[in-house]
Amino acid sequence: MLKKKIALIELTTYHEECLYSQIRFLKDANYDVHLIIHPKIHKNIVHYGIETSKTRFLDPRSSSFFIKRIYNWFTTYQYIVRNGFDVVIFNTASSNKETIALTRLLPKRIKCFGSIHNLKKLNGSFSQKIISKRIQNYYVLNDFLVDSTVLNDRNIRLFPYYPIYFPKFPSSKIMDKKNDVWICIPGEVNYKRRNYKIVLEALSRLELESTNLKIIILGKMNPKNPDVALFSSQVQELNLTPFLITFDHFIENEIFHEYIKTSDFIMAPVSNTEQNYLKYKITGAYNLAFAYKKPLITPQEMSVMPDLYENSYFYEDSESLAQLFNSISNNSLETKKLYTHKKWNYPFQLKKYLKLIEPI
Repeated sequence: MLKKKIALIELTTYHEECLYSQIRFLKDANYDVHLIIHPKIHKNIVHYGIETSKTRFLDPRSSSFFIKRIYNWFTTYQYIVRNGFDVVIFNTASSNKETIALTRLLPKRIKCFGSIHNLKKLNGSFSQKIISKRIQNYYVLNDFLVDSTVLNDRNIRLFPYYPIYFPKFPSSKIMDKKNDVWICIPGEVNYKRRNYKIVLEALSRLELESTNLKIIILGKMNPKNPDVALFSSQVQELNLTPFLITFDHFIENEIFHEYIKTSDFIMAPVSNTEQNYLKYKITGAYNLAFAYKKPLITPQEMSVMPDLYENSYFYEDSESLAQLFNSISNNSLETKKLYTHKKWNYPFQLKKYLKLIEPI
């Protein structure tokens, strides 16, 4: 017999990568899992193992008419209340008007939890404070984030879990790796989030003829994106095109994960000054590396995070990054024992996730 009926809700298109791990945790713990998700996610639900009868779609912005938007929300509210859900988990528990309304108006008999993807909102967002009147127990995506910042509301508790599990996608044909070493930077080009300048400067210090490194920019290179234009001009100026693998089209999930699995390193050249990765959030590149147990390459300042200290190679500037690239290329890189902690085992993460829903 199933324990309880749970609705897992994602009304944005931003954090779909966190859904599958939660679905797997909840189903393995014998919960009856239903989805209420943004329709743009629909093409991937075939991999989630959830029946279509247990999936409902809601796009908060599907209509510009206020009355229609209220109607769409109300039918979702009725669906949750009338179908006897015991628990609602918001995959993105922040700042969406529909999420705010649900947390305020759902009956108290329904327990509400959710993931907070940017801790800054807990202290600085008025709408988040409204949500926190109902949700005071939040999931965060790394152990480090539990104590990374001081929260003004002392009643809020943070529970870490790692969304590092993905569907077993069918094998997909990708570029022939040959004898190259692949260093993958997941995501579209975004200078606010990632420091590409230091990567390109480091590559410019290498001798093209004597290296087998390839940097994969694993995201669509949209020519209308100013950051892509800047990146492309810098690549051309430094004659670095032979070092790079890029894509001029959207990358399907199957292809995306095949490149991650095949890569030798995952690189996260995060721009911490802009994004406050040491205080409020983590980048999804870390979880991709954790999922496939790949060594990371990331700035030295990130070494204060225990997960990164254990499983990463660090650099301070373009010169030290070039030295690291050379060590990788000539096979002289000091080997590290990676992913030795028990937290990287599925039963450990399952127990961590359920700790919030099933308090002892």
